[in-house]
Amino acid sequence: MRLHAIGPLGAGVAAAAPTTKQHKLSVTDVSVIGTQENLFPYLGGSAPYFSYPITYGVQSEIPEQCTLQQIQLLARHGERYPTKNIGSKILDTYHKLCNFSSDFEGSLSFLNRNYEFFLPEAKNFEELTTWDNTLDPINPYTGEWGAQKHAREFLNQYRELLENKTSFPIFTSNSKRVYDTAKIFAEALGDKFNVSLQIIDEDPVSGANTLTPNKSCTVYNVTENIDVHSKFPDQYLSNIARRLNVPNNGLDLTRADAENLFFWCAYEINVKGYSNMCNVFTPEELAYFSYSDDMISYYHHGPGNRLGPVVGSVSFNASLELLRQHESLDVKAWLSFTHDSNIINYLSSIGILNPTHALPADYIQFTNHVYHKSWMAPQGARIYTQLYHCSDNFYVRYVINDAVIPIESCSNGPGLSCELEDFIEFAQARMNGSDYITACDIASSSNHKYLTFFWDYESKHYNASLIHK
Repeated sequence: MRLHAIGPLGAGVAAAAPTTKQHKLSVTDVSVIGTQENLFPYLGGSAPYFSYPITYGVQSEIPEQCTLQQIQLLARHGERYPTKNIGSKILDTYHKLCNFSSDFEGSLSFLNRNYEFFLPEAKNFEELTTWDNTLDPINPYTGEWGAQKHAREFLNQYRELLENKTSFPIFTSNSKRVYDTAKIFAEALGDKFNVSLQIIDEDPVSGANTLTPNKSCTVYNVTENIDVHSKFPDQYLSNIARRLNVPNNGLDLTRADAENLFFWCAYEINVKGYSNMCNVFTPEELAYFSYSDDMISYYHHGPGNRLGPVVGSVSFNASLELLRQHESLDVKAWLSFTHDSNIINYLSSIGILNPTHALPADYIQFTNHVYHKSWMAPQGARIYTQLYHCSDNFYVRYVINDAVIPIESCSNGPGLSCELEDFIEFAQARMNGSDYITACDIASSSNHKYLTFFWDYESKHYNASLIHK
């Protein structure tokens, strides 16, 4: 077997693995790069960005008879390498494959053909994928390119809000990959604009004044419902392991290894633009993995966690206040960057993609299944709140990953929007009873009881030190 063995996690990985930045792909390799986008919705938000698959036939552009008044953005960082946790699990499985003494048979046979592992250096764990650290120069999915493209798309649609205010802030958490995404986005807007990056600390000491309110919630427990979602049948993982082991006598892949291969598939696409490992799975197995991830997200950060919507109410309440004050605020474009868990919290507070019943754990819910984690928060996810004026009224609507997602109970305005006063009532009803400060025991870690950075950034200029997580 021709895999290059690699050393232990850390410096040993870089020392023992081949450095292949100058590796030249074959013609066949080049021909398949960028051809696996049909898989992205099934890879749990780990794969590259894709647009929300359902559009309801309504365009995200403002209706012709209306004028844009304000735009808000809550975005996820762009495509990245795996975290240290997931990266170490992928490495465990890779080591097992490296120790196999024969050529591989079956769907793993691609590993025999001078396969280039996509994690040659542990220093890239947690990092945004960029033109400098991608393993292929024509990879169309780097986080850097995604942020640049997003910025140009933003300008194309919302430039009018910046014409009279060319100096404005962009808010980012102090996670390095989040900051890098925000910085690249800001630079891609062009020299005409003077952007001040406001770096908001993820530390619990920030309390409610943060883009990551889950980090400040000292009693937030993502595993409170583990007894529920752990019941989901994982026989599909055993089937994968067995199917790969049988033609390869002596290979001892486990259910954990089979799960790691899904992450291998997703992150290799981020890094190289294509992954042969994705071809290991059947469509049925991808469906099982996707639903399993939906369930984990639902019970960890979504409406299935008793504090999910409460934590999300911090951002939702701030968004509501910006809408209320739109006429008095000079800034008309409020742009923020954070993590997928915070986007899930936020959306669960808004509720427009919440299921009417808890996700079942003993089978895949196919009918009326609206809670798709990967659809809501892929790498580079973008949640826009549009405020526009038509005739004598103001209207609000959401655009989630390029698709207009109406509020079912309030969508009779132009472009399936909600009249502002009705939206305010909707938002207040959604947040009724959401006491973040008390429920999260914020007083035990911070004296910041409100999100204020949108209003005091000019006097405080937030500049938290970057963290690599």
